Amino acid sequence: MAEIVVLGWGSLIWNPRNLILRDGKWHDDGPSLPVEFSRVSRDRRLTLALTRGAELVRTFWSYMGTDSVGEAVWSLAHREGAKPEEVGYLDLECGDHWCRTVDEHLGTIKGWIEEQSDNGNEIDVVIWTDLKPNFEKKVRKKLNGENAIEYLKRLRPEMKDRAREYIEKAPEQVQTRIRTAIIGNWDSIW
Repeated sequence: MAEIVVLGWGSLIWNPRNLILRDGKWHDDGPSLPVEFSRVSRDRRLTLALTRGAELVRTFWSYMGTDSVGEAVWSLAHREGAKPEEVGYLDLECGDHWCRTVDEHLGTIKGWIEEQSDNGNEIDVVIWTDLKPNFEKKVRKKLNGENAIEYLKRLRPEMKDRAREYIEKAPEQVQTRIRTAIIGNWDSIW
């Protein structure tokens, strides 16, 4: 029976919806990975994604409520409105892995799994949302604090409310360069 965990850093933590979790408990000592507000979602929110070159932040993790890798991947893809190939994974049992965004950090994830094993947490497979950053493609500007702030200021009111909620609810420990810039200009954005 495979012990599968899911990594999270954004809305999965406060709104897992129909994600198949074992007990719904999120641990705040996941692997440190490069995460940034670098993705424009379908509803125009600026959301967190694994981003090459971003500062490392401590992620969260939770046990999945299934021992089927396929079901776990499908559950996360469904929750994220993504395709199964937009879910990354590292399977220590067979050595398989898939990552389109920050594959240079697979060793970090593997080391974290081994560290968790030393602490008594059995983990065989890790999965995560592997959606690519798209800010520069969607906004047609370089990803930086100034351009993110300008993007948020230009959103229509109903979209701006959702964008603000996402940023406010993002876990406190997920501090990024873009988030720092947004917080520093909070009143002028909203």
